[in-house]
Amino acid sequence: MPKKKERLQPLQIYQLLPRTNCKLCGYPTCYAFAFALMTMKKEPADCPELLPDALSKVIKLLNEHLGTGQVIEGTDFVIDKEKCTGCGDCVVVCNKALTTLARPAMLVYREEVPPVLQIVDGTIQVINWDSCKRTLKEVSLCSLCQEKCPFNALDLVTSLREGEDEDEEEQW
Repeated sequence: MPKKKERLQPLQIYQLLPRTNCKLCGYPTCYAFAFALMTMKKEPADCPELLPDALSKVIKLLNEHLGTGQVIEGTDFVIDKEKCTGCGDCVVVCNKALTTLARPAMLVYREEVPPVLQIVDGTIQVINWDSCKRTLKEVSLCSLCQEKCPFNALDLVTSLREGEDEDEEEQW
């Protein structure tokens, strides 16, 4: 079984970037670009200063740590179909977690919540994003499905919630 990858933090990503704040990537600073990489809004190749041969090792390292899966539109899920074996571990843990919400000093139980994930044709699919705890008004950044995946095929990124302003995020 492959070793679980350590998730790079924005500061670690930033330290791998040229740190010139050239703005050629569309972000005001390299640190803002690091956040965009972490949430998979951008790819390492979107930084023109990483493209010279001397920095190709950095691009390879970032791609290794950030993954190559695609963000499933309208969700926080990134699924790498090449790594997914359809084992179903993420489905099982997600279904168990869906019915319980932790609130200060109490547990709240939700009944009959449709499953978020399902194995379809041997790989994981998001079938009901609205059931995910991450969509609740009081945001719960549950990541049990990601943690349970033994093949690093599932990743979660934090995306903007309704009512948040995208321009505010880019000012970071």
